[in-house]
Amino acid sequence: MLKGARGTPWHPDYDTINTEMKKYRPISLRSVKTYPLSKRKSKVQKHASASIYHKGASFADFASGLPDVLAASDLKAVARAIVRAGKAGRPVVLGMGAHPIKLGLSPLIADMMEHGIITAIATNGAAIVHDFELFYAGHTSEDVAHALKDGSF
Repeated sequence: MLKGARGTPWHPDYDTINTEMKKYRPISLRSVKTYPLSKRKSKVQKHASASIYHKGASFADFASGLPDVLAASDLKAVARAIVRAGKAGRPVVLGMGAHPIKLGLSPLIADMMEHGIITAIATNGAAIVHDFELFYAGHTSEDVAHALKDGSF
């Protein structure tokens, strides 16, 4: 939504906008074309599902048990690229916004830096604010919708 759009907390009339659900007529399904599931091209196959983690297994066992599809495939590709960079003596720069910090991943990021896995971080000011607040005050991430109503931060 655009900044100031009706129904958003930063719209001047936010508190007075009627946000009740509208009633809609059911859509017509006459134009919907169905076909057998067996004919559909699918992205994920049952045989590619993740393996169950067993007590005592290594992290490598866990990682190799992830499926090679969608985000899990991306995660594996990133891990391989990080390992290749490390073995080649290349820097590994973590580029991120504030969410990893405000969601509590600072200890993991710091550990990866201490172990030389991550060699640099590129981030924004919000990440620094969340990091400071977490370790100075023990909490972070104010309720923005509430704060916008009276302009307090």
